[in-house]
Amino acid sequence: MLLPVFLLLLCGFSQQSKVAIHQCDIINVQSLNPFFTELGAIIRDSTTVSVVHIGDSHIQADILSGTVRKMLQNTFGNAGRGFVFPYKIAKSDGAPDVQFSYTGTWQYCHIKRGYSECNLGVAGFAVTPLENAAFSIDVASKAQTNAAFNKVTLFDNDGSFLPVEAIGNFSIIKENKHTLIYFDEQQESLEFKPAYEKDTLPVLQGMVLENSQPGVLYHSMGVNGSTVSQYLRSKHFEEQINDLNASLVIISFGTNDSYTSTSKFCVECLKEEYRTLIERIRNKNPNASILLTTPPDHYLNRKYPSKNIAPLRDAMLALALEEDLAVWDLYKSMGGKNTIVEWKKDELARADLVHFTLPGYELQGEMLYNAIMRGYRSE
Repeated sequence: MLLPVFLLLLCGFSQQSKVAIHQCDIINVQSLNPFFTELGAIIRDSTTVSVVHIGDSHIQADILSGTVRKMLQNTFGNAGRGFVFPYKIAKSDGAPDVQFSYTGTWQYCHIKRGYSECNLGVAGFAVTPLENAAFSIDVASKAQTNAAFNKVTLFDNDGSFLPVEAIGNFSIIKENKHTLIYFDEQQESLEFKPAYEKDTLPVLQGMVLENSQPGVLYHSMGVNGSTVSQYLRSKHFEEQINDLNASLVIISFGTNDSYTSTSKFCVECLKEEYRTLIERIRNKNPNASILLTTPPDHYLNRKYPSKNIAPLRDAMLALALEEDLAVWDLYKSMGGKNTIVEWKKDELARADLVHFTLPGYELQGEMLYNAIMRGYRSE
């Protein structure tokens, strides 16, 4: 079956150690032209352009997305670290460059645990302080880029969290479901304590760190082991994508959705779940460009090549035609079927034949950045 013209894949071949890399262009890249126009205006107009990248464990660790962030900010300017979440409080792991610590007792929930009674946003997580609770953030000790900040936006409800012993002075503006804190000096580490409102417990859904400079804000968030249907449990994620002023939304799911036997895999069901996700994003963010990434190659139970990725990839390409989306084909770019084995041999993938090593995720981030830049330069 021939693909429609805009779905034809253009891939350049290159060699990365033992691994063959196919640097595939973004499909339907013209749908990203509004985003590319905003990127080009950063230097001229001293603006900030926001990217939101959501996904599963490949994204929660923020190595792939963190590489794209670093490279885009090196090219267009660094407007701040962007969205961060204290995953440690929720007994999970997050980005290596932002260190969180906490004291006291906390409750937590996410799209896979306690979601029916939980107020969830774009992170897919929420934490609530109980006795003697506080948390600290450190963006300097393991920083990969300058992440110092002089503005914090807290996504909170029913109260908030206030800084303790900040450098210099600060002012606070409480808005509906947000708290804005402005500092007159740059901060690199800070402790926050809960501020209660009418004896109710504040809920933290995440925070955004900015530095008042023009450039790119690249917000990354994911939930380990999550599927598209589970992410749809976040009641307010599309509202918070709007709050983050996203010019581009990158969606990176599919590994967990396809990690099952072929007899249990419903590709048309998954396609419609993607469509629902996109419709919800566009309902609140009609001007945002949307980029889907296909899942990488993987094995089932370390023994069997996944037979579900190829039909999922085809469904995503069809959805791109129906909904005017852009697609970056990571599956094809890394080599296609069974290439996860070659990536493991080259120490780019882990022994589970699902996840990748740090160099493997960094390579994928470089590939995505290069695909974005090829689209930008052709605009």
